[in-house]
Amino acid sequence: RTLDLGNTSPRSAGAPAGGGATAALTTLPPSATSKDEFDLGIGYMQRRDYALAEETMRNFSQKYPSDPLIPDAQYWLGESYFQRQQYRDAAESFLGVTTKFDKSAKAPDALLRLGQSLAALKEKEAACAALGEVTRKYPRASTGVRAAVDREQKRIKC
Repeated sequence: RTLDLGNTSPRSAGAPAGGGATAALTTLPPSATSKDEFDLGIGYMQRRDYALAEETMRNFSQKYPSDPLIPDAQYWLGESYFQRQQYRDAAESFLGVTTKFDKSAKAPDALLRLGQSLAALKEKEAACAALGEVTRKYPRASTGVRAAVDREQKRIKC
């Protein structure tokens, strides 16, 4: 058994073992649409390849700053941080969704995740404030989001 150190570039960091093909997927054909690039990032999230998801969502946001999917890309960027316990970066990303895109479909989820990120950073007062805002600001938030807010408030004793 040999150790292959041939692919140690930062781009492939976090890629699954034998991930040479995975890293190559970050290059889309020139005819690719903004939706194709966004979907690529979602695919990385689904495969739990959070570093590549981060890179893809960041590139998407830079290339398509006025695309209607920007709020979702910002959310998934935050989620890519959250899943890697980079809670400060996650909180900043989720805060961006809740302030710049507060009418987007992802805003209630982002506010929940902001609260969870702040709780992970041991900022209980701010976490409880963010969690309390979810149902106040988004009374029509999904049952799943409302249940998660309730669980999180109990867990951190708001």
